[in-house]
Order: sequence, then C-alpha cells, then structure tokens
Amino acid sequence: MKKRLLIFLLVLLGTLIFSNALKFVPKDYEYMLYIPDISRIYEEVKKTNTGDIFANQIGLEPMLKGVIEQQLMVQNYTLEDLDIFKEFLVAGKKDDVVIVVGPSEDPDKIKDIFEKFTGQVFPEEVKVEDGYFIFGENYGGGSLPQQLLEYLTKDYLAVSYMNAYDEEYEVKGYGYVEAKNNTISFYQEIVPQNDAARELINELSKQKGKDILDDSNIGGDVFGFINRKIPDFIMELISSAATSVANVDILNNFEGTAYVSADISSFIISAMSGEPVNSIPSYGVVYYNSPTWNLIEDIDTYKTINGEKYGVVTTDEGTPVLYVKLENDKMVFYGISPDEYTPGSRDFIESNYKDTYMMGLFINLKPTIFNFVGIETEAYLKFYSYIEDGKIIQKSILK
Repeated sequence: MKKRLLIFLLVLLGTLIFSNALKFVPKDYEYMLYIPDISRIYEEVKKTNTGDIFANQIGLEPMLKGVIEQQLMVQNYTLEDLDIFKEFLVAGKKDDVVIVVGPSEDPDKIKDIFEKFTGQVFPEEVKVEDGYFIFGENYGGGSLPQQLLEYLTKDYLAVSYMNAYDEEYEVKGYGYVEAKNNTISFYQEIVPQNDAARELINELSKQKGKDILDDSNIGGDVFGFINRKIPDFIMELISSAATSVANVDILNNFEGTAYVSADISSFIISAMSGEPVNSIPSYGVVYYNSPTWNLIEDIDTYKTINGEKYGVVTTDEGTPVLYVKLENDKMVFYGISPDEYTPGSRDFIESNYKDTYMMGLFINLKPTIFNFVGIETEAYLKFYSYIEDGKIIQKSILK
C-alpha cells in the first residue's frame, strides 16, 4: 500500500512539475540547471550582506532600474511589461543546449520591446511556446531522475543535475541552491556510477597536497588554488564552478599544485587616492618538474630584480603586468614588480582554507566594501571541493 501511494505521489508530482519550464527538458541531456523563480532568488541575494551593500547601500539596483525604466518609457512600456524573467532552465550536452526563460503573459509584447531596443527583427531561431522563450532545437520529451524530483519538493531556489561519462568512467551529480540566515549556499554531490569511477575517486582521495599556507607570500582578499593532481575527467566536472585558473593553458602537465592570491582592496585604495596603478598586487605559484621559459608564450623582456631573473609580460604600450621567475620545481608569478610586492592580510585565507580541499576560490569582500562605502560587514564568496564517503562534494557560499 505504501509503495502504491509513493508511486501515485511521484506521478502526481511529475504531472505538476511538467506543467512549467521543465516540460522542455530534452530527451537526451548531460546537465541541467533549473531556477523556479528568478525574482525569488534575486530577492534572497539582496538579503545577503554582499547583495544588500551593492544593491541598496551603493544603489546599483535603483540606478539600473531607473535607466531601464527611462528607456522603456520612451517606447511606452513599463518595467511590469518585462514579465519574462520568471523561470529559467538550461539543459543539454556539449554543443546541443536548450535554454528556456518565461513564461510571459504577452510574448508579442516582449518581441516588440526586443525589436525596438535592438533595432533588429526578433530571431526566428527563438521559439515561443505557452509564453516561454526557447533557445535551442532539440527540446521536450525528457524526464527527470527521481532524486531531482525529490529536490523539487523542498522549495530550493535552484536545482542542478549532471550525468557525465566517457569510455571508462561514469558519474552523476545532484545539487541545489538554498537561502538560510541571509546566506546563499550551493551544494552538489558527484557520485560514481561504475567501479572505474569509484576507484578513480578513491585514488584521488588518498593524495596529499602540499602545505600551501607555508608560503609566506600568500595574502590578500582573493585566493584560488588547486592542490591535487586531479585526473582530466574529474577536472572537467569541477573546474568551471571553481575558478577559471583551472582552464589556463599553463596548468597543462603541472604537478598538481597551483595557487594565486591578490589584494584587490589595496588596489582600490591606491586608485581612489589618485596613485597611478597598472595592475593588482598579486602572487602565484605553479609547481612543475623543471619548468622552462617556453611554457610562457607572452614574455616580452627579461629583467634582473634583487639578483634574480624575471620574464616580464607587458601591454602593447610597454607597461609591465606580470613578472615570472623559474625555480627548480615551480614557476612564481607577481602582478607587480617583486621588489614592490607586500602580501596582504592572510587572516581570511587561513580561517577558510583546509588541506582536505582539492581546489577552491575564496573572495573576501569585506575590505572592498569598507573602502567603497565605509561600512564594515562580513561579506564573502567561497567555493571549495573535497571528497567525502566516496563522493566529490562541491560547496559555494555567498554571504
């Protein structure tokens, strides 16, 4: 009896769910992100310290609204006419992607606004069905895995799914975004689906990274790192959510440890005081086995600083933007001249970094906000990934 009741509830839930944008999920997809209510997630973001400061205290929201509203009035429209931003769905695989936004009560009005603002005819490749605007060809007819159906009953701000595989490995991932205590958080589990994937993740969990924080040059309000020799299959799963540094060509064939820190707040202070600034004070390291200069294609000149040779990358005008030094087992990078570099505070980094993390990105917005508006508040964005109970865990937090 209980089993029949459960099946009935799932069928009922599926019927209700597929009356919205999810009915456009394609038959064959490897990833999906669904936001049931864009305005709700935006309102929750504004409740975070970061969102409140930028939207309300600095006034970005009323400023942008004012500009958009003024432009709409010229065409005899109002903000209420832009009713397209309700649900959002993206699903697909590789080059076959479907994006859905809507529904709008008056799609023709949205088309008219688009044409008047851009001066172009509304694209024929964008389909409109039941008030939803659909970008992509192969949409509709797909189904959702049971765990994702269960997530949709829990009032999350967004849900995500992935089904990744190659000739050897297969994994699935389930994630969600929620708001608690004026904080937005993302959580995702990547679960192996075959023995090869289980063994791959198990071997990765046995690795030990380097003692990154032993480097006294680390400091500032931004810190990104990779501290494991992560197999390509797993790197492709987690790097896009972590930091673009994971996709930099220079990380090809590196030894598994790389990190960069930057002091954005000091850059802002210098800029606001009228001092000439060309680049952000930053410091980074990539571990290599016997690195050579041909790993860096953009070296324009070489300089000797404090008795050491540095390759220098410059702008077209000749302004230095990066200094590179080679050592036996690593490359060292500076965003400003090494003899002028002083690491910023490392308190935020030390309080958040753990050696169990494979990779991560920490951005402390507190000093930047204070320099802009003189308000001292805890504000940050953090992403990190680690292995627990045979699964890859990804977390992200906006405060």
